Amino acid sequence: MSIRVFLMVWTLLLSWPAKATELRFVTGEFLSFDFSSKEADSGAKPPVARGPFVETVQAVCARIHFDCPIGLVPWRRSLAMLEQGQTDAVFAVIPTHERAIDLRFGPVLIDSSLNLYAHRSNSAQGWRPQPGERRDLYTLGPSGTANVVRQHIQGVPSAHVYLESDNLRLMRKLDAGRFGNGMVVMNPSIARRLIEQHQLRNVREVGLFKEVGYAIAFSRERVSPEKFEAFERGLDELIADGTIGAIFQRYQLELSASARKRAVRKESAVPHAACPHHGHSEEHGGDVHRGTPSHCSVMAFQPGDGL
Repeated sequence: MSIRVFLMVWTLLLSWPAKATELRFVTGEFLSFDFSSKEADSGAKPPVARGPFVETVQAVCARIHFDCPIGLVPWRRSLAMLEQGQTDAVFAVIPTHERAIDLRFGPVLIDSSLNLYAHRSNSAQGWRPQPGERRDLYTLGPSGTANVVRQHIQGVPSAHVYLESDNLRLMRKLDAGRFGNGMVVMNPSIARRLIEQHQLRNVREVGLFKEVGYAIAFSRERVSPEKFEAFERGLDELIADGTIGAIFQRYQLELSASARKRAVRKESAVPHAACPHHGHSEEHGGDVHRGTPSHCSVMAFQPGDGL
């Protein structure tokens, strides 16, 4: 090969655009804060993922120059894809200690709740059973919601949890009186949408079951700590400059106070000492990380958020 040809090839290689780093996301239809079904065309095209978490991911990935395709699949499929290593991340989910073994959680972006729903013939004002009474609770599962419900009723032997594979089926059974004095535990944004869309007039909202938070979950197996930290840095920057808050406001939602405080804390943490790289004994993105500067992106799962 002549020097001229070599230089031409070398110039072409230098000018060839580098492939962007990819993070693949999925979200589930009728997961919390999914707005795809509300805005989908009337059956002409499959629904496209929409909502505050979708726009947040798109904004962060544009900021850090990542390629981030977002798939919309049935909710059970979205979690299965993450657990089976078929995608990098899923949203929006409730951070739980059980799932932190396999997943890294970003900061809680929305403070929300799980609420109780009962048949109108059921006059109970709360989930705790009276002496000698049994309380059956029905919820979507397996899911983070189901994990929270199980944990919350520990120590109440007369309370029992039953799982259903579909939110609409849950509410239709409740509306038909199939659960007796049992109650459904569900995120209110989903429950109210289903009650309105399907005219479930026999369902009433009892009240709060437990406050929770929702976040983005990343696969520990597929997403390196470096990729996770890059996404976290971009997210913190966009929270600090108001971009993410504005996204949530467009959906009449408020960014969580913990996310705002976290971004401000990291923004003001100067000078920035170098974050340790991986291969050390500490666990990045988990609950424990000793001897690390406070601005480093390691407290992805905050105990108490959504539990």
